[in-house]
Amino acid sequence: MDKQDFEAILKGSKDITAYMQMNPLEGVTTCFGVKTASNPDYLVKAIYEMHEKNLDRKLAVKAVRKLFRSVGQGSVGLNHLLKKLGVNLKPEEFLMLVFKLQHQQGWGSPFELVEASEKRIVLRCKQTFESEVLKDWKMPVCGIHQGWIEGILMAITGKNWFCLEKSCHAKGDEYCTFQADQVPASWKFKAEAVVKGDSAITEFIEHKPLEGKISLMDEPVVMMPRFIFTSMTNSLKKTMGEAPASGVNYRAYMDMGRENVEHYKKMSIYFDLSRTKLDGDLKLLHDRFAAYGTPSITGGKIAYGSHVVNDNFEVVDSIEKERGSKATVFQKIADKAIRVSTNVVGADGKRAVGTEISSVVYDTVIKKGQTYYGTADVVGKKMVVAYEPIKNSAGEIIGILFVGTPEDTIKEESQKKINPKTLSDMAFAFYSQMGWFNFVKEEWDEKTKTKTITLSHTVESESFGNTGKPVCFCTAGLLAGIIEGSFGIKVQCREITCKSKGDEHCVFLIKNRVGES
Repeated sequence: MDKQDFEAILKGSKDITAYMQMNPLEGVTTCFGVKTASNPDYLVKAIYEMHEKNLDRKLAVKAVRKLFRSVGQGSVGLNHLLKKLGVNLKPEEFLMLVFKLQHQQGWGSPFELVEASEKRIVLRCKQTFESEVLKDWKMPVCGIHQGWIEGILMAITGKNWFCLEKSCHAKGDEYCTFQADQVPASWKFKAEAVVKGDSAITEFIEHKPLEGKISLMDEPVVMMPRFIFTSMTNSLKKTMGEAPASGVNYRAYMDMGRENVEHYKKMSIYFDLSRTKLDGDLKLLHDRFAAYGTPSITGGKIAYGSHVVNDNFEVVDSIEKERGSKATVFQKIADKAIRVSTNVVGADGKRAVGTEISSVVYDTVIKKGQTYYGTADVVGKKMVVAYEPIKNSAGEIIGILFVGTPEDTIKEESQKKINPKTLSDMAFAFYSQMGWFNFVKEEWDEKTKTKTITLSHTVESESFGNTGKPVCFCTAGLLAGIIEGSFGIKVQCREITCKSKGDEHCVFLIKNRVGES
C-alpha cells in the first residue's frame, strides 16, 4: 500500500475491497494488513438495545456516541501512515476518506461534503447503517457516526469537536446530516449542551466497579438504589417519628443540592475561564515570536527568523509584564524538551533554564502534536498551564511554547461570571437523567416571587406508592438547595401536590424565606 493507492481510492478509480483479505478458518478480515470488522445489522441493533434497557432511547444514542468517539480517535494511526507516505489531507478530506473506506466495507451509503471551514464541517448521506436498522425508533439515532466524527476530528486536529445530527433518515428526513463544530473543551459548553438536550450527563460519568466509585466530572457522586433509599427513610421514621424524619431528610438533601451546584461552579465556569486565559496568553506569545519569522533550529538553537530564543528573555518577560503570566520556550533535544528561555524563577532566585519537561506533557505535545492543558506546581504555586508545539516550515516539532497563570486568580474571576440559571438547569438535568425525578416544567411568578416546579414523579413517590399523603421531603430539600446554591438566596420549598397522594404530578412551590436574602 503506497501513496498512489490512497490517491486512487480518493479519486474513486480503486476501492478498498482490493486491499481486504478474509481468513474464514480464523474468522478474521484484514484491511491493509490490519484486523477489521464486518457490520452485521443484528450487532448494531444489539448495542443500541443493550443501552436502551438501562437508559431511554435518547440517552442510549448518547452512550453509543461516547463509545464510538473512542473508536474514531483510533484513526490517528491512519493519519500517521498517510503523512509518512506524503499524503497531507485537510480535516474534512481525511474525514471523507475514512467514510469512503467505511462505505466500501458496507457501513452505510456514500457521504457528501456540504460545508467545510476551520471550525465547522457539515456532511451528509442518504442513510447510515444505524438509521436503516433503527428506523422504527423514528428519531435521530446516528450516535455511532456522531462519535466517529468527533473522535476522528479530535485525533487529527488535536482540538475538541462537538457533532450534532441535524436531520436523520430514521426520523423520516431525506438525509442524515452531521454538523461538527470546533468548540472549547470546557465544562461550561458541556453544561449548556446537557441543559439544551444535545448531550447527556451520562457522557461525563465514570463508573469504577472494582473501586466502588462513581464520579461525575472527576468528582465523586452518590447513586442511591431505590431499596436503600426506602430503607433509610423508613428507619428514620421509626427512630424519630415521621415529622422529625421528614425535616432531617429535607435539610440533608438541601445540603446535597447546594453542594451539587458548588461543583458545577467549580468545574463548568473555572475551566472555561482558564482556557480563555491560557489561549489568549498562548496566542500573544506565539505572535510575538512569529513576528520575527519562521521557527527553525539554527546553530543548535531555536530561532524565529534571525531572532535566537535560547537565553534571550525579552519576549517571555514581556508576557509576564503585560499579562501577569509565566512563559517558557522549550527546545526538543534528542528525546527531551529543555527550557531555553523562561520567566520562571526557581527557589535559588535564578531562571529555571536547562530543566526538562515532564514525560506526560512530552508525550502529548511532542509525540502526538497536541496542545496540552492542565494544572502544575510552578515554583511552589498551583497554576493552570498550557503547552503548544512549535513546528518548523516542514511541519516537524522542534520545541514547545508554555504559558501558566495562578489557579487562584482564575477562580476569583470565575465567581464574577456565573450564570445562575445555567447552574440550576444543569443540576435539574443531572437529577432528572439519573432517575431522581422527571422534570415537566418550571414557572416563575414575578409578582409573588414564587417559582413552581412540576415533576411527573419523584424517586420517593415511586418508592412509596399511593400513601394518601405527600412524601417528597427529600426532593423538596434538594430543589431548595439547588435554587439557594445557584442564585445565592435563602428559600423554602413546599410540596403542594404529590403522586403518592393521588395527584397527577408532584408540584413544588419555592419562595424566599421571610426576612432573608
